[in-house]
Amino acid sequence: MNFIYCLDKNYNIQALMSFFSLNKVTSEKINIYIAHNQPSSLNKEINKYEFENLNFKFLEIKNNFDLPNLHNSHVTEATYYRIFAINLIKDDIDHVVYIDSDILFNKDPYFTFHQYLNRLKKSEYIICANTIGEYETDELSTIEYFDYMEMNDKYFNAGVIIYDLKKYFNNDIGNKLEKHLINFQKEAKYWDQDILNTFFNGKYLELPQTLNNNVVVEDTDIKIEDVLDNITVHFAGKTKPWHVKGLKYPIGCFFQKQYQEIFDKSYFISPFNKTRHLKETLEFVKKSDQYCVDNYLKFLFISLSKIFKS
Repeated sequence: MNFIYCLDKNYNIQALMSFFSLNKVTSEKINIYIAHNQPSSLNKEINKYEFENLNFKFLEIKNNFDLPNLHNSHVTEATYYRIFAINLIKDDIDHVVYIDSDILFNKDPYFTFHQYLNRLKKSEYIICANTIGEYETDELSTIEYFDYMEMNDKYFNAGVIIYDLKKYFNNDIGNKLEKHLINFQKEAKYWDQDILNTFFNGKYLELPQTLNNNVVVEDTDIKIEDVLDNITVHFAGKTKPWHVKGLKYPIGCFFQKQYQEIFDKSYFISPFNKTRHLKETLEFVKKSDQYCVDNYLKFLFISLSKIFKS
């Protein structure tokens, strides 16, 4: 089986955690393609560990496009890499599964992915993805957004996508997607996910939630045992479990525990916006008892160091 990750150095640790979790739960051999603008930064980290079930192949990506709606957002241009990355694969393979770097594996995904890959090959569709919204809904804001994007069917989360590469290349999808991106004139609220959804416009095979189980970090009602029942956990939303604020919530604590078990280190804090990070750190100082932090001074030192780090 073939997976592809697309990222920059800001998500190196998250990707490593995803690799560790996958390697731990599967006994099958999986090829991991990695599209990265600085591949040596991640390869150096991978080489520190043993991943007996994973075979890594790097694809260096260079972007020459003006990408929609990146100003003042919590994402970088790497979120668009999946638009270009598949065209960089030169190996003779018939499929690839795109995986977001902020996905962890609780159970072996191999056989379930194969099941849906086989269904995809027999279908008319090129991709298989998990629907998170439909036009026929009671939420007016959702309908308005579908109308704005000129879509009239359903909308998928782009965190996990199975690609039938034979159909993909035979239909020149990669080049068509790039042209679609260049000509895209609307404000992409959800970045590359909007690009992909407006391009495929509801024409895809349905992927079960367990293979792309989106969890919102700020959901206080979520139960970790329910999360672990699924094959994957995908950290969705603006607040991430590696933000200071994330440690107020069960999912943030779950993520930090996974990080500690893998790397034998205390806390992983990786802010995207320093101003927001400072506010969250000051809030932690005021209400530290609300966070799953057992070493106040160490956590505060780590958090403050991120403000002054270049």
